[in-house]
Amino acid sequence: MEAIKRAFAKFLFWASYPILKLIFPLHIHWEDKKDTRETLKHSCVVFSNHRGYVEGLYLTRVFNKYKVYTYVGKDWYDKKKINWLFRNLHYIPVDRQQMDTSWLDKGAEIVKNGNSIYILPEGHTSKEGDMDEFKPGFLVLAKQADVPLVPVYIVNQFRPFHRTDIIVGKTMRPNLHEDGRPSLVMKKYCTECREYLYKLSKLR
Repeated sequence: MEAIKRAFAKFLFWASYPILKLIFPLHIHWEDKKDTRETLKHSCVVFSNHRGYVEGLYLTRVFNKYKVYTYVGKDWYDKKKINWLFRNLHYIPVDRQQMDTSWLDKGAEIVKNGNSIYILPEGHTSKEGDMDEFKPGFLVLAKQADVPLVPVYIVNQFRPFHRTDIIVGKTMRPNLHEDGRPSLVMKKYCTECREYLYKLSKLR
């Protein structure tokens, strides 16, 4: 039974992409396509600004051939009617109500197995042209798994039947192991990553 559910979930995931492309037209700009695609062939942490509620589903589908996982709130992951779908696809539950760090361990394990993780450092949606401060979890994950970063800037919010542009930047390899107080090192590179996304926004 589980094998059937797994196969059906993968079929739905595959079949959903043409529908998503029709409802949410997407145009991808690459800062350096060769560089970034080479990085995506291996393990990395993909991060972006947060425009709406479609990114986790859509962007993992865009980067599907690179085996990119993402996080989903445990309150959604545990819903009885759709839990089987999340369990059999590239989703990792995260408890947003508790001080739970198990998502980091699960993410690091997935990355060490040759996959990648897509994460939204802001933690919630922001307005077009602006971004909230980045939370350091995505950098902690990259440090723990010792992998590079791929920045993605979402230009405008996903709206039905309106084109959304995204800009995929060059690979980032910050020295997350540098000497100094870990919290200050993470804060420094959170700022650097956020500024890089602002830089990408000017390339369109």
